[in-house]
Amino acid sequence: MAREGDLSSRGYAEDLPLGIATQVADNANAPITKKGTNADSAGALPQKPQKPQKPQKQRRVFMKMVPGLGAQKVFGVAWFLPTWLRAFLLTLLVATASAALAQKSSSATAASHAEWPQLSPGKAAKALQLFGGLATRIESQYTDVRSVVVVQDGQLTFEYYRRGIAADTLQDTQSVTKSVLALLVGQALKSGQIKRVDQLVAELVPELARAHPDPRASQLRIAHLLTMTAGWPGAQFSQRDLDDNVAWITRRPFVASPGNQFNYDNGAANLLAIALSRAVGKPVSEFAREQLFTPLGIRHFSWAKGANGYDLGALGLRLGTRDMARLGELALGQGKWGSNTLVPSEFMRAATSTRNSGGPPLGTPYGYLWWVANSAPDRGATHKPFVASGHGGQWIWVYPELNLVVAATSNTSPQSMARGQAITLIRTQILQASRALVK
Repeated sequence: MAREGDLSSRGYAEDLPLGIATQVADNANAPITKKGTNADSAGALPQKPQKPQKPQKQRRVFMKMVPGLGAQKVFGVAWFLPTWLRAFLLTLLVATASAALAQKSSSATAASHAEWPQLSPGKAAKALQLFGGLATRIESQYTDVRSVVVVQDGQLTFEYYRRGIAADTLQDTQSVTKSVLALLVGQALKSGQIKRVDQLVAELVPELARAHPDPRASQLRIAHLLTMTAGWPGAQFSQRDLDDNVAWITRRPFVASPGNQFNYDNGAANLLAIALSRAVGKPVSEFAREQLFTPLGIRHFSWAKGANGYDLGALGLRLGTRDMARLGELALGQGKWGSNTLVPSEFMRAATSTRNSGGPPLGTPYGYLWWVANSAPDRGATHKPFVASGHGGQWIWVYPELNLVVAATSNTSPQSMARGQAITLIRTQILQASRALVK
């Protein structure tokens, strides 16, 4: 299982799939001890300092990417050839490099990720042009951002990892957990373990009606928890001894009748996870592994438990950034994965469409534990973008009109949340490049 700080996939384009616009901010030449730590760490033998390497020109990068193909000779002669022929040779080298790199990296990634189809030679060259330099800009201008994966038309077009992070490093997704929980509720509806979206919560959590003096407790339905309209005051904090405490969650005073008022509430999401666990007869994480993650090829994850032993619904899920993108692809496909329907399409349409006007912290409309854009940014768009969002800048951003999914992780701090660097990056540079890629 990957650990935070795993450096196994560090390096530049020649070390990762596709060889398109992939870069990892890391010192690829840092010596490593047998324990996997840098050789200049405490207790390690001193190493001879290495001279900083000068940046290579683009054509020298391609020479490294295509070993044994006589690239140096090709480029040496290419400048005497007609322009159209030089362009053809460059495209050919890009395609060959992409194939070689995908083969080289597949042994490291196939164990935990099904490979995305490779870009065509022409599209690979265009992606390189459009996303070129973006990793450098992220490194210097978007310092809160830890990783980014861009998938368009089912193909990986760009990814970035900051130093110390790899494709399979587990990231703290924060409240993205809620959106994944919604997918699991959809699966339980499909199997009949949850009878219907308006099923009374008290049928699964009887303590709710017995312990609460307010009769509105017995009126609470699964749909109210999915839409954050349970009627309790919003609680955006996490406290381990209370997060999965059924008595504490259910005895809170109501400020509105269920279904009448949006309040973003971690307690409601945690209660939904408890109800789901009881409905399926196993921990949420086990249900997720069997019914959702394994079919998607997600093998490595962790899910935090509360003090009472329940997997949390509000936060606590840790995933690799590529796996976050795969969940976005599932949502983009309205619950279909290949020829299989993992989540009912009717439920997915409801989950990613406006159910109420929403409110803080994002201030946009809300579906079933997914946020929905206020308006479609493109004229004629039939489905608004929708997102899973976590504190600090954790995102699964789905843009149906471009068949686009962006997964991004950031530092988990109030300062990172306030700066909003990841969503700014997505809405500007990544969206612009992705639009141009399909023109």
